Amino acid sequence: MKEYKFLSAMPVWEEGKEKEKNYNLIFRAFAPKGENTVVCLSASNLYQMFVNGIMVAQGPARCGHGVYRTDEINITEYLTKDKNIVCIYVNCGYIKNFYQIKQPAFLCAEIVQNGKVISATGVGGFEAKYHSERLRYVSRYSPMRTFSEVYRLDKDYRSFEYDENCNFLPVKLCTTESKKFIHRDVPYPCYDEYFAPYTTAKGTFIYEEAEEYNMREWVEYGGNSDDPGFARKDCECVILDEVDNCKCTLKDSSTEKATDVELKSMEWSIFDMQKEKTGFIMLDITCEEDAEIILTFDELLTDGDVKFRLNITNGVIWYLKKGTYSLISNEPSSMRYIKISNNSKGTTTIHKTGIKEYAFNITAPSLNSSNPKLNAIYNASIETFRQNTVDIYMDCPSRERAGYLCDSYFTAKTEFMLTQKSTVEKNHLENHLISEGFEDVPDDMFAMCYPSDFPKKEIYQFIPNWAMWYVIELEEYLERTGDRELVDMAKEKIYKLYRYFEKFKNSDGLLEKLEKWVFIEWSKAADFVQDVSYPTNMLYARMLRSIGKLYDSKFITEAESVENTIRSQSYFDGFFHDHAIRNEDGSLTVVKEDISETCQYYAFFTGTATRELYPELWSIMLNDFGPQREETKKWEHIHTSAAFIGNCLRLYLLDIYGEKETLLSNIEGYYYDMATATNTLWEEMTPTASCNHGFASVISVWLKKYAE
Repeated sequence: MKEYKFLSAMPVWEEGKEKEKNYNLIFRAFAPKGENTVVCLSASNLYQMFVNGIMVAQGPARCGHGVYRTDEINITEYLTKDKNIVCIYVNCGYIKNFYQIKQPAFLCAEIVQNGKVISATGVGGFEAKYHSERLRYVSRYSPMRTFSEVYRLDKDYRSFEYDENCNFLPVKLCTTESKKFIHRDVPYPCYDEYFAPYTTAKGTFIYEEAEEYNMREWVEYGGNSDDPGFARKDCECVILDEVDNCKCTLKDSSTEKATDVELKSMEWSIFDMQKEKTGFIMLDITCEEDAEIILTFDELLTDGDVKFRLNITNGVIWYLKKGTYSLISNEPSSMRYIKISNNSKGTTTIHKTGIKEYAFNITAPSLNSSNPKLNAIYNASIETFRQNTVDIYMDCPSRERAGYLCDSYFTAKTEFMLTQKSTVEKNHLENHLISEGFEDVPDDMFAMCYPSDFPKKEIYQFIPNWAMWYVIELEEYLERTGDRELVDMAKEKIYKLYRYFEKFKNSDGLLEKLEKWVFIEWSKAADFVQDVSYPTNMLYARMLRSIGKLYDSKFITEAESVENTIRSQSYFDGFFHDHAIRNEDGSLTVVKEDISETCQYYAFFTGTATRELYPELWSIMLNDFGPQREETKKWEHIHTSAAFIGNCLRLYLLDIYGEKETLLSNIEGYYYDMATATNTLWEEMTPTASCNHGFASVISVWLKKYAE
């Protein structure tokens, strides 16, 4: 970690408000036209910066508890006036969730021009106002994220961004506790703009209060949580209710150009981006009368409409006074389809709608395959990587935006293939080591995703298997980078993890009755995890081998012992069986009928099995398993794999053993339909979960290796 020192700035916030839920401030300072002008800043949790009304940055890069990464944004090109206005919107959720840490709010910022500080928080030049235009008392966006976005605006709501004489009512700022700052250490994202070229459907709706509101739990609590959001009765707006109250009728499903689309009173239209994008919603709109604009979005259409899926309220609501607006959302979201409903007595004109992208800034090399389907899958895998890789590796850029382990093992391969570096991976791994411990996770365990703060009552506060993936990834990170410093930094934490698992070893040397969320993958295999999970123990042996290679070879001997025990207990009747149950008399019985395809992949991935040791099983896996199983119906008693992660492990093994033709055929069979639907790759084989999941970007590595 490289410590960052501000020249003058100190962290500040409105006095007495740093631990308020969903509390938002807007900071403003002035900068003269000049060369080499840089804004240095860090915040908790999110900032969005504008210069003369133009959005130029979102941040900061996430970090572990008590440590904050610092951005340096060069704004010289935006200083077009003699006196320029820099506005920084800062949002602090201050609630437990899966993608931000619950930490007190602050902004620490300074504007430096030619090496001289011209404004600095806590010193002079910055003032702040309460962001009253963004409603505070609203429902959660999802159980894994913070709050929805709802705004009440008039046409002059952003005048302070470009007019120094406009009304700006400052709050009293005070210096907060001192902070530990470090450098950002990852590239800055891409902010390209994309606009929907077409609409795909148009209709009408009536607005009537539902007799029974949909009481899905995330409205107030975001799940079964000890840290709830605002009570439904106290909310100024619940997006879920507003959408439920719109009773829609389809009028026209023809395709039209998506510019200057007129929505009369109580009309809606669906805008098609053509491909899934992640970023900030942009909407240029004119309202003839005061209006409530209900904007909802999703990756796919459901029954021809945009509907809420996956416990996510994918929506933004703007209450607008008569006038013309250029709107932009504060939080990044993912979508292909955008539905806009005009709840007003007058006509509303949508001049254009689209996305200001928030993604990894890279132009990837193209794939020049003779198979156009593989080219399409490759392009989708690159987009999946870009949208899931900004400051850390994320599982998905929508529902959670969470930095999960295991997922990162695969995404890391993509970053290295594209950049020949592991810059984001280092931040991702380092964040887990920065924290001095998690409130609701044992001190000797890794969080399943991080940075985050988990609600106490969630069953899945941690996944012991994912801690094993951290160690395995660290071994490969060292091979990629030679970064011994990070490996040594991790040593104490990894040895503590080893001692944690020691408590669960049975007399056979296998892990038994692990606590919390013992997770293999999203298939029937997820049910076969107690009392002794053989895929988990296979992964444990692989982890021990990694510790042996990283630190001390004695762990390799223990790994070999675990592998031999698994072979003797789990393998019979031609397959590795998933788990064993401890009987009342104390004996251990392997469950004969519980066999998953994924268990076989774990065996070969971890080295418990090899092609030489189990040639017949390898032949079955190679020729009978894979995307064709649904048609052939072979081995119907073996439960099929899921996209995450069994199918991915299969492709990994086909690569390792050089099965090029099968690998490419399987990739086409698994992923082509996804690529054509969203231009991203999915969490599951069907659109029942995220349609943009970071781990699947690893497909690009194998396509680049074999398809040209």
